[in-house]
Amino acid sequence: MNSVFSVALPVFGIIAVGLIAGRSKLMNAADSAALNKFVFRFAMPAALFGLTAGTTPPGKADLALAISFAVASLGTLIGSYHLSRAVFHITKQEAGAHALTSTLGNAVFLGLPIALAIDGWARPFVTLMLIEGTMIIAIASALMAPRREGGTGLVRFANYFSGPIKNPLVIAMAAGFIYSAIGLPYGGAAETFFGLLGRAAGPTALFSLGLFLTTHQFPAFKSVAGRVSMIAAAKLVFLPIIALVCGHFLGVTDPNYRGALALFVFVPSAVGSFVMASQYGHYKSESAAAVSFTTLLSVITIATVLFIFT
Repeated sequence: MNSVFSVALPVFGIIAVGLIAGRSKLMNAADSAALNKFVFRFAMPAALFGLTAGTTPPGKADLALAISFAVASLGTLIGSYHLSRAVFHITKQEAGAHALTSTLGNAVFLGLPIALAIDGWARPFVTLMLIEGTMIIAIASALMAPRREGGTGLVRFANYFSGPIKNPLVIAMAAGFIYSAIGLPYGGAAETFFGLLGRAAGPTALFSLGLFLTTHQFPAFKSVAGRVSMIAAAKLVFLPIIALVCGHFLGVTDPNYRGALALFVFVPSAVGSFVMASQYGHYKSESAAAVSFTTLLSVITIATVLFIFT
């Protein structure tokens, strides 16, 4: 219970400050976009590089953790894609956006700041971020992209990975893991630099999330209730159950790894899913509403995770 008050309340308190800043017109949507760029391009990559460069290379425990999440996320992504097509009779591109919103969690702006505040959770959490950032985003991007005539299978396969390998977070994580695997020393001025810049990521991301939620125009929930409810069920029920069951049978017994896995799968739908939907021009209203709705529900799910696993 102490962790619920010492971690969850400050986290959601910072989000609330962002909400207040937006409601009171002290800051606007443009400010939110600028803060997001700072977090995404500078502060969070610095934090992720510092986490991965200063730790030991991935081991068996990391592999079991990665497989547990990979199985659950792929199952959720594929299942949501086909179920949304069958139930709502939407296009393939819209179904891709539906599947992404049902699977991609708000790890960067909400989950990681919490993981950083709990001893032992940051390392496994970052491992899960690497899996999600390379695999889920790549596949979803391919599903959402318009179909181009004449493209070879090799070109389409290459397009699966063109987005993620340009992602600053993926680059930072991969660079950190490589740095650690080579065995180069990490400390001194370099550690101080990445530590100082990286510590700005958590509070800035949380504040920006609150500001985003209050400055973005969301659709009336009634108009998208069925689709949003299906997304919420997949993201906060189906995905966590599969991941935690797989983790149990694959031997994920370390309390820190189990806690990090639970936190990772119980965070709400990512703001990034709405951003991607907007870029491709599909499912924007549904994705925006799902981000808002699941973020509200995550007050309960994250508090429950902290109560059980800390």
